[in-house]
Amino acid sequence: MITPQVVCRLGALFALLATTMAGETNITDWNNLTVLTTGTQIQITAGSRRIRGKVDRITDDALVVTSRKGQETLNRKEVAVVLVKKASHRKRNALVGLAAGTGVGLGIGVAARSKPGQVQIISNGAVVGVLAVVGAFVGTIVGVVIPTGGWREIYKK
Repeated sequence: MITPQVVCRLGALFALLATTMAGETNITDWNNLTVLTTGTQIQITAGSRRIRGKVDRITDDALVVTSRKGQETLNRKEVAVVLVKKASHRKRNALVGLAAGTGVGLGIGVAARSKPGQVQIISNGAVVGVLAVVGAFVGTIVGVVIPTGGWREIYKK
């Protein structure tokens, strides 16, 4: 018997499969390169050479890039691998680290407050504030040093 729960689970399964299949691309297809716009940073392996540069144009037969050597035209037959530069998320990571570090610092500061009847050398507010600032600083530094960006393979012969 098919119950509403079974129908719901099957629907979720089909939705998951559809999104997974739609996200897959065939990296051996030269047409993957046609989505690149002029100025996109790429890294190309052609024979024993590795070329870093920016896209000038892409045709059915060639890839034209500007590298340190100037403008280079690479025949489709000689291009083995093309990688595209991923966006850096360093600012986002720094903000996430700032928020997380501040939260952790506040939590530790609240836990470290003196209890009623204890001798208080520093005010509770100062303890919480200082630990929140220290947490924010440490969290921001951690967020900045987390690796980001990198390269993604979009074509491979």
